[in-house]
Amino acid sequence: MLTDDDLRRDLTAAFHEQADPIARTVFQPAALFRQAVRHRRRRAAARAGSVVAAAAAVAAIVSLVTFPGRPPAGPATTAGPAGVLLAAAVTTAPPASTAARGMPPFYVVADHNRPAAVVRTSATGQPARTVALPSGIDPKLTQVTAAADGRTFVLALFSLSRGTQFYELQVSASGQGARLTRLAIPPLAAGEVADAIALTPDGTRLAVAIQAVGRRGQIEVITLASGAVRRWTATRGGMPQDLSWDAAGRRLAFFWTGAEASTDGLWLLEIRAPGTGLLSGQRLLPQTVGSDEVQSALITPDAHTIIASVTYNGTAQVSQGTVVGGIVAISAQTRRPLHTLLAERGAHSSDAGSYITTCLLPSIDRTGDHLLVSCDQFGRLDRGRFTPLPGATPQTAVAAAW
Repeated sequence: MLTDDDLRRDLTAAFHEQADPIARTVFQPAALFRQAVRHRRRRAAARAGSVVAAAAAVAAIVSLVTFPGRPPAGPATTAGPAGVLLAAAVTTAPPASTAARGMPPFYVVADHNRPAAVVRTSATGQPARTVALPSGIDPKLTQVTAAADGRTFVLALFSLSRGTQFYELQVSASGQGARLTRLAIPPLAAGEVADAIALTPDGTRLAVAIQAVGRRGQIEVITLASGAVRRWTATRGGMPQDLSWDAAGRRLAFFWTGAEASTDGLWLLEIRAPGTGLLSGQRLLPQTVGSDEVQSALITPDAHTIIASVTYNGTAQVSQGTVVGGIVAISAQTRRPLHTLLAERGAHSSDAGSYITTCLLPSIDRTGDHLLVSCDQFGRLDRGRFTPLPGATPQTAVAAAW
């Protein structure tokens, strides 16, 4: 149970993590609350690593990350996985050429240190075009999403004077040309912050996860051609994150974090169903499953599979080579793990430190086979093969999409 002192410490840590003394940006309470929760979830993962390490022998501690295709530090053992979701077998990474097949040609990263969006080639991560964003925005609160055509992107840009406004970024076929245009839809109301955005695959509607000062978390779906807005709200405290659409643009998944464990986790909202209750849909996956904690999750375009960032949060003994975290594919129908796409393993540490890295899932492509992820490194995850990419600092709230 979190105390008021815990929340104050989390808010303080989030503020110092996000503060910009040069620009002297003032953060809204909603944004601080959002960052505090993410900070707390990262801290919880680190604390779980300490618990696991204490339960295991001194020599068997959690500290280094091992990606698929990369050998673990020291001699691996045959110890079984520690968690429930993490019990899925680790995917054997296919050859690089096979893994990369069908991935989007470009991804866009919104720089959190300056008002710029960088178009990068997915194969190498090299910049193709840098687009200046409007002056006066707070780059740390920028959000970005992509349509299925691989060339249409939408950005949510926040400034103290203008609030949150939305812009379309059209990228040329070569990636070297790009045009930024403000969308003709209303900005968010005063006191509202976009915590996540997601375009439907056809690029016609935009979902916005909103934190509002003094109000409950909510989701809006905006029709870009008309500006029509439909809104879903919650009757209890919490916030929606990690938006993802199905291929038809009829179902929207969001990850809910609130004050009650009974509602935390990945939810599926039927956009055409009547009603305005945000938590009236189906909860696909709880945040805690046995000894595993889901940090974030998305649905694949066919809505049959959940892609989840998971960390082990139990006290059972683990050994070197045991999977203690990673990115797992889970059946949306049975909630059973199918396979582990990226594994973090227990390993020896020279300085006896211990932690479990939390992976973030900035974006999934239209096929569901390619992910942008941020763990100990930022990169792309193609059918179980991880390739590091430049353009974003690892283990931070990355604004990136393809």
